[in-house]
Amino acid sequence: MAGLFIVSYQIGDAKPGAPLFHVNLSVNTVDRSVGGSGQVTQATNPPLNIHVSALHGEYNYLTVQPNESHILVVAKGEVAHNFPPPAIGTALLPVELRLVLSHDWKTGTAYYKYPNVEGKQVTVENAPVKAVTPELLTP
Repeated sequence: MAGLFIVSYQIGDAKPGAPLFHVNLSVNTVDRSVGGSGQVTQATNPPLNIHVSALHGEYNYLTVQPNESHILVVAKGEVAHNFPPPAIGTALLPVELRLVLSHDWKTGTAYYKYPNVEGKQVTVENAPVKAVTPELLTP
């Protein structure tokens, strides 16, 4: 693929109660950059629904063996976090995303960090990644 293209991913294995990270990215092959947004959801009580804005980063090709290449995507974003009382205010908290994808951009594994509802960083490792039909993310 050359130029600019859009790709969407579901990150996670959809087990009950497990977090899912839905990511929409635009990929610029000229400067090997990515940009987009995402949403972390989790069917817990209370349910988790975190909108990740301003995802931006880059990608590179990794050749492990002569005929086996992968794509490494590294991106960062932020989440607007409202502190519960007695604290007052909003802060932008960081989100990190690393994808190791197949050469066709369709499958792979992910590592990501996001802030939970209390603002504490949650780390997810070795989550399965699959390309999906682009979807609208709700803020």
